[in-house]
Amino acid sequence: MKQPNLKEIVRLQFNRQAQKFSSWSVTKNQEYADYYFNFCEMAPGDTLLDVSCGSGDFCIFCAQNIGHATGVDLSDKMIDLAKQQAMESGIANTTFRRGDAVSLPYEAETFSIVISKSAFHHYSDYHTIFSEMKRCCYRQGRISIQDIVAYDDKEVNDFFESFEQLVDTSHKVACSKSFILDLYQQHNVDILSTMEITIDLNLNDYLNHAVRSDKDTVHLEQFLETGLKDDVIKNYFQYKEKDFFFKRNVFVILGQKKSR
Repeated sequence: MKQPNLKEIVRLQFNRQAQKFSSWSVTKNQEYADYYFNFCEMAPGDTLLDVSCGSGDFCIFCAQNIGHATGVDLSDKMIDLAKQQAMESGIANTTFRRGDAVSLPYEAETFSIVISKSAFHHYSDYHTIFSEMKRCCYRQGRISIQDIVAYDDKEVNDFFESFEQLVDTSHKVACSKSFILDLYQQHNVDILSTMEITIDLNLNDYLNHAVRSDKDTVHLEQFLETGLKDDVIKNYFQYKEKDFFFKRNVFVILGQKKSR
């Protein structure tokens, strides 16, 4: 039997976990949305394209303060949720459609700002996707990526890469900060600003945003138990009152497409 490729794994996984992902506290976090909105310097006249928009929450947030927000995602279940949420919110200046990030279904230079939020760790065709983001962006428009990035310590990063893949089979790899910076430079996009922050993620909340088999759940629990006995790995986990958290670095970058 032919095995599904990464793209099909991502589509099927997000179809299965669409509702969980949409209800996740990180997806619904208005403070995060407001921070990223301001980081991207969005203004009332902007037209936004959100590549791999998920359930559309950020598009809907932005649409209340810009001209129009468009979201595209590989998962049809995610797009259904996005349309439903926009309708229930009474937000009319949004458009959502299913589409592939490697071949975006839009004309060149259609949007003033093109972003990909929390999605690059699911990709493999980075250069093709970035080229498509750039193609769809106005000349002198803005291009932004926001995503988790690799840990500097190889032992720590190897642990968390295995952890992420056990949490969600659609996780491919967290890019390094330097890789993302190089992506902008290689595609001749001027870098306007960057920010790297360390966030504390609630472990139970994080585990519950994705779906997995019972077998994988047992494997994940065993893997975590082993990791927490490691003198280095355990330092990335901590209790806050009654909840257990782990540390994750997030990188945010904003660039500008050249005028020619």
